[in-house]
Amino acid sequence: MKKLFFAIFILFFLSASSETILNREMKMYILDNGLQVIMIKTGSEPIMTVEIAVRNGAYTQTEENEGLSHLYEHMFFKGNGKWKTQEAYAKRIRELGILYNGMTSNESVRYYYTLPSKNMDSGLEFLSYAIKDPLFDSIELEKEKRVVMNEFNRDFSEPIYTYYQEVEKAMFSKYFYRKNAIGTREVISNATREQMVDIKNRYYTPNNSALIIVGDIDFAMTEDAVAKYFTDWKKGEDPKFPTVEHPYLEENKNVIVKQDVSISSMTIQFRGPDVGRNTEDTYAMDILTEMMRMKSFPLYKKLVETGLVNSYSAGYYTQQDGGTFSFYTTLKAENVDRTREIIFAELEKMKNKGYFKKDIIKQAKERTEMNFLHELESTEDFALNVGFFWCISDIGYFREYLDNLKKVDSDKLAEVVNKYIIGKYHVTGIMTDDASAEKYGF
Repeated sequence: MKKLFFAIFILFFLSASSETILNREMKMYILDNGLQVIMIKTGSEPIMTVEIAVRNGAYTQTEENEGLSHLYEHMFFKGNGKWKTQEAYAKRIRELGILYNGMTSNESVRYYYTLPSKNMDSGLEFLSYAIKDPLFDSIELEKEKRVVMNEFNRDFSEPIYTYYQEVEKAMFSKYFYRKNAIGTREVISNATREQMVDIKNRYYTPNNSALIIVGDIDFAMTEDAVAKYFTDWKKGEDPKFPTVEHPYLEENKNVIVKQDVSISSMTIQFRGPDVGRNTEDTYAMDILTEMMRMKSFPLYKKLVETGLVNSYSAGYYTQQDGGTFSFYTTLKAENVDRTREIIFAELEKMKNKGYFKKDIIKQAKERTEMNFLHELESTEDFALNVGFFWCISDIGYFREYLDNLKKVDSDKLAEVVNKYIIGKYHVTGIMTDDASAEKYGF
């Protein structure tokens, strides 16, 4: 994907360029060490969110460190070179009025502090030590390993989590460890400080990160603070990301998960477009997904309004490598075969350009835009969305998203249906109880 602002960054390493993003004033620049800085002024409330987004996550994992990107996330909020103990770290959190969290997904890791904007300088200092100089104290590491193991056990105690994991394993069987952010019990239990240091040296470098600051900010003062606390962050080697790509399915796969559930679930999952390879198709897939969730859409009427399924939805997950498009239903086990027939019969109709009517497309675009804007209402959500898209693509994808939605028409929708769904290999997952599995031959 084209780096739309690369020339601007080269010319102004330490001097931000003034632009707008979704009608908000924005400044962007790159420090000499490679750190991309994105500042966005929003709202009138005296709060701000400071976030570090890192191009890391499950997709950088091997079988030997499966889940350690997530464990690293936990260690981020521990002692560092200035606030060395957990007590000192927690005390500083309280002093600055910080709300904080982090998240690890397949292709991004994001950490953020939301705090009063009057504490901007101190907040950036606090964030800088967390990212530049973590201690990885061995006692704290053992504590967090237990916390992550509790998360692991809690997640897998939920039938639906196990079910979705099995569907993902079937879709990405060859390199599933690059989709498994939660990891494995064995790897988590045996994690070492040396492995944390290795992840830091490989991926937690300024030239693999973005500093995103959103809210009630003064650009000049914030720029000064960024220079004060982040210019000494040592540039690392450019990360070597996995060279292997998730292969496409070579046959249809069926996954049956038996659980003690009162209502069955069925998922039909296809490989969708990937950002970078088929970027234009990702916008059409978003529109298609929203359209299929609408109550006015024929598939919704045939499945939900007839009572054939209890619930029905569709989803598309935008990724660089391994984006997926899925149907989700809950239903009686006896209705599985009929539901599949209706879904695939309707999909066959969608391959024709005249299937998608202008009024339905218009509604789907409006709903997609509304959802996009709704996710930007708080400084926190705004920063997290910018960070996500920066990690999987660049800031240009985020900035141009709404404009590219408008370009989608019926021809493009028919194209993506034919390209990614009609006649393409897919995974069908069914979760049901033992008796239903036996009765209906699953």
